[in-house]
Amino acid sequence: MKTQRSRSLLLIRKEFCSSMIDADTIVVVEMGLTQRGFKVDAFEDSKTVLQNFKARLYDLVILDVLMKGLDSFELYNRLREIDENVQICFITASNTFYEKYKKLYPRIEKECFIQKPITIKKLATIINSIL
Repeated sequence: MKTQRSRSLLLIRKEFCSSMIDADTIVVVEMGLTQRGFKVDAFEDSKTVLQNFKARLYDLVILDVLMKGLDSFELYNRLREIDENVQICFITASNTFYEKYKKLYPRIEKECFIQKPITIKKLATIINSIL
């Protein structure tokens, strides 16, 4: 009988210095997703992500469009070089990014642009539909 491993997420957040989201919120998101059966690793900047990211370790990567260090689309390219099969989604408070970046990154699906604000329940539903 095949055992199902926990679904592993890499959640990358920007440095929380704006009013979009704060450090307490990321803890709540991590806890909420963990309670729903996800293994969540969260990093604050692209440098730390690149130091810790390994091929086939994560089922899904969620990048905040606005983040410290490399821009999230540059990080997307770097992660693809390490693991071309990992599913990568973006989370943003803006709905303009999809149209702008779809031409540059044709592999990005519209459902992989997650709109903030979002509840943990809705985020988990979106993640489950992607995985």
